Amino acid sequence: MTRSPLRNALFRRLLPQDSAEREASGEAPPRPPGPLVWAHVTAPGEATALPTLARELASENPGVTLLVTSATPPDTPPGTPLLWQPHPAPGRTSARRFLSHWQPDVALWLGRAEAAPLLSAGASHCPLTLVTSAPEAFSGLDRPTRTALRAVREAWVSDATSLRAARIAGVVHTRLVAPLTALADPPRCIESERAELAERFAARPLWFAAHPTAEELPAVLAAHHAALAGAHRALLILLPGAGCPDDARLTADLTDAGFATASRYEGDDPEDHTEIYLADRYSPEENGLWYRLAPVCFLGGTLAGPAPAEAPSAAAALGSAIIFGPLGPTRTTGLKRLAAADGARAIAAPAALADAVLELLSPDRAAELAQAAWTVISEDAVTMAALTNHLVAQLQSEGVA
Repeated sequence: MTRSPLRNALFRRLLPQDSAEREASGEAPPRPPGPLVWAHVTAPGEATALPTLARELASENPGVTLLVTSATPPDTPPGTPLLWQPHPAPGRTSARRFLSHWQPDVALWLGRAEAAPLLSAGASHCPLTLVTSAPEAFSGLDRPTRTALRAVREAWVSDATSLRAARIAGVVHTRLVAPLTALADPPRCIESERAELAERFAARPLWFAAHPTAEELPAVLAAHHAALAGAHRALLILLPGAGCPDDARLTADLTDAGFATASRYEGDDPEDHTEIYLADRYSPEENGLWYRLAPVCFLGGTLAGPAPAEAPSAAAALGSAIIFGPLGPTRTTGLKRLAAADGARAIAAPAALADAVLELLSPDRAAELAQAAWTVISEDAVTMAALTNHLVAQLQSEGVA
C-alpha cells in the first residue's frame, strides 16, 4: 500500500510536540531526499553485510539511502550510500521521534527480536523484515515483543529451529535462507603474472600460508617439512604476517633452517630447487595471485598470536582449500559455517597443521573442500540478491522507488 503525504502528516501530529524541536536542534542530520531504507542492528555481527547491501540497493535505485542504527558504526568504504546513527533511546516516545525525523519507507531488523516499542512502531510505520542468523533470536520473548512481531511483514532465518520459533512467535510470513553476509570482490592480480607462474608451478605440489604471525611460523615450517617428506618438490608460498622479520632476515633464517628460499620482493624467481618462496608483502595483488594459484591455503592469525585473522572470503571465492586454527571462528566471520559444510579444514593445535596440509595436497580432497566453500559463498550471494530485490519491490509497493 502506498504511504501518502497525508498519512505521514497524521503520523507526525500524533507525536509529542518536542520531536520537531529535536529535529531542528541538529541532534540528527537531516533526512536525505529520496527513498530511505532503515536497518536496525541488535547484534554487532549482523552489521557486516550492510555496506554491501547499501551498494546493491544503490545499483538498483541510485537514489536510495540505507540508514543504519547500531551500537557502533559498520566498517564502510568511502562513497557507500549509508548513513549511521546510534540506537534510538529506549521507549515509545523516542521510537516515534526517530520515525518522525527519518520517515523510513522500508525497514530491516537484523538480529534478535527485542526493544518492543521500537520494533512495534517501526513495523507499524512501514514494511519491516526481520533478518537473523541467530538461533536464539526468538527465544525468551516477553509479551510486548510477541505482540510487536505480529506486525512484522516477514522473517528471514537461517535454520529450521528459528523458522519454527518465528512462526510460533506470531510472524505470518517466514523464509529460510543462507545467512546475510558481506560480499567482497575477490582481490585482483596481474593476469600475465598468474599465467606465467601457473605454467612454472604446474607440476609442483603448492600451498600458501597467508599472513601467518611470527608465533605461527614454527608450525608452518614444521608442516612444510612434512610436506617435503611426502612430496620432495612441494613448494610453500609464504606471505609473512604480523611480527615476522623483514625479507632479508627471514630469508637468512629460513636458509639456516635448511630451506632453499627465494624472495619475490627481492626480485628472485622461484627455481626448481626452491622450497619456500617469500611473497611480496608490500604488493596489493599478492593475495589475489596466490589464492588463485595455490590449491591449499592456511589462514594466518587463526592459530596463534594477537593479530586479526585472515578472512576466508577471498580464498573461498578463488578456489583455494582453506585450513584454519581454533582462533579463526572468534576472529573472523564465516569459518564455522564453512567448516560445517566441509568447505574448510579446522585444526585444533599447531601440531595438526602438518597433517592438514598433507591431506589437502591430495588434489581430489582439496577440490572437494574448494567446491563446498564455493557453494557456501554462492548461497550467500543468492541471499544478498534476494534481499535486495525484496526491498526494491517493497519500495515500489510503497510508491517511492
